[in-house]
Amino acid sequence: MGFWKNVRDAVDMIKKPRSQGRISPLITIISSTLIVLLFSNWILSPMSQNSFFEAKALRFDTTSLQGRNDDLRINSHIVAKKLIEVTGEKIPNDYIVVLKNNNFLSSVRSLAGEAKSEGAALGQIYDKALHGFSMKVPNDNVLEAIMKNPDVDYVQPDVKVKAFAQSLPTGVNRVDGDLSSTKSGDGRGVVNVDIGIMDTGIDLNHPDLNVYRQVTFVSGTSSGNDDNGHGTAVAGIAAAKDNSQGVVGLAPGARLWAIKVLDSNGIGSSSNIIKGIDYVTQHANEIDVVNLSFGAVGQNKALHSAIIKSVAAGVSYTAAAGNEAIDASSVFPASYPEVIAVSAIVDTDGKCGGISGISTTVGKDDSFASFSNYGSVIDLAAPGVLIKTTTKGSSYTTFSGTSVSTPHVTGAVALYKSEHPGANPSDIRNALRSLGSSPSTTCDGKGHGYFTGDRDKNAEPLLYTASRSSSAQSGCTTNLAINRASASGNQVGYPPSNVLDNSLSTRWSNLGVSSWIRADLGTSKNICSVDIAWWKGNERQYKFAIATSTDGTTFVNKFSGTSSGSTLNLEKYFFPSTSARYVKITVNGNNVNNYAHITELDVFGASVSSPSFKLPLLP
Repeated sequence: MGFWKNVRDAVDMIKKPRSQGRISPLITIISSTLIVLLFSNWILSPMSQNSFFEAKALRFDTTSLQGRNDDLRINSHIVAKKLIEVTGEKIPNDYIVVLKNNNFLSSVRSLAGEAKSEGAALGQIYDKALHGFSMKVPNDNVLEAIMKNPDVDYVQPDVKVKAFAQSLPTGVNRVDGDLSSTKSGDGRGVVNVDIGIMDTGIDLNHPDLNVYRQVTFVSGTSSGNDDNGHGTAVAGIAAAKDNSQGVVGLAPGARLWAIKVLDSNGIGSSSNIIKGIDYVTQHANEIDVVNLSFGAVGQNKALHSAIIKSVAAGVSYTAAAGNEAIDASSVFPASYPEVIAVSAIVDTDGKCGGISGISTTVGKDDSFASFSNYGSVIDLAAPGVLIKTTTKGSSYTTFSGTSVSTPHVTGAVALYKSEHPGANPSDIRNALRSLGSSPSTTCDGKGHGYFTGDRDKNAEPLLYTASRSSSAQSGCTTNLAINRASASGNQVGYPPSNVLDNSLSTRWSNLGVSSWIRADLGTSKNICSVDIAWWKGNERQYKFAIATSTDGTTFVNKFSGTSSGSTLNLEKYFFPSTSARYVKITVNGNNVNNYAHITELDVFGASVSSPSFKLPLLP
């Protein structure tokens, strides 16, 4: 009877509720089965002390099994959270693995090696703009094994992107590149700047292109040579040489970096593009701007993260809005706030005003191109229909699409950077936007004027690149009286009034990034330039922005840039004519310290005899 009592006790122990809840049905079944086996063992063999201990140990085993089930559920949840869903055309079995930010190159290569040992085929390894790698997995078990690693931040499927080429059917003239700082087309202009063309490559032997470096990240290719034609066309619009041959670009003769990420069909993967951005970031001290005339509908966290880091390193990116006639907020990389997103207009005569009798299947002269994507994410518009440019085989073609409008802006960024070497990507975008043509711009009979037919309420500026030497800016000569000057603060002995005493030996000074000084004209007047003399301006470069306001509360940025660092005298900064009472200069330090020092400040308006149109870009 003692044995049966022990058995009953064991059964009661197994069936006893755990933690105020009932034991799971699975464990109950297992427990019952083991009890039956225990009984069978007793019937077939003599009773022993070992049999009793096996029954007592059963409760510990069931608890251990429950714990393993809980661990499996927790691991499955963690793995599920790490897999990021993306939209677009996924590449089967291809993934991008992103490691946590505290991982260094050794960790990246270590985990990449681990992935390979699990059965994955490695693709690209990222160590500049992103920490991670791309891979192809043979099955879900390998993918799950990688995601279980605690160093993995997230994993996302690789997706396809495509070149934004509408078709192969006079943009420099329309944005007045012939009046820019290099006077594109006069045979003398050369821009000392570096442009990355991330595309299908560039014709490395084209006589009209200055290819400086080349690299490929496309499988099956050995160089950055163009086997499609798209990248070469983009390169020519941005930087074709200023010679007697073919065409001329916005930034003539700039050094071109052929970064091949798209194949011969104009198709590429986000993993290869991230590797291209990684390469650019590695050379951020050399490459000034990168053209991205491709994209896809959807979101892409890894690609966005890479661009954020690359822009933070000082590289500007321009991105085509796309050619689907949809809101570009759904398109990457154009929707990323760090890039300059570009839409397209029709221009058939290189002049504003819509006076050309030539019409196209995508719109009339000086109208928004019907194929172009639009929306609040767009920063600038530029010509994008029937643009003559370079193509592979040392030849030339005409080209249409936002792929075409984008390199116009890329060339403009290069021009601005060549004249303002200290400007960062945000400064450059703000300058190009604030100095482009707007709906209120009066057509000057040349290139300075707006377009019609915009698809939404976001009136993006139209790119304009004429330099300060144009006749329009020469009309900005009326020195406007300043009633008083105020500031965010000042050092003792250096009040804001010192900038109005016509003396370069006195100054306003204040310590701190974002220090500002404000001029009050008394009443609203038309303003077209501001002259600033900087203390020690012959040896220091000051980073600053100019904004205007009618009420002294809401200010609109009109100019962002960097002083020359070469003169003590007044430097003139032009912007489109605007009506305002207040002018505020915000100083974000200089290349020596975080002080703001201004010795003189003047504000100018258009002379009475000057024409009424707005002033051009790129002071």
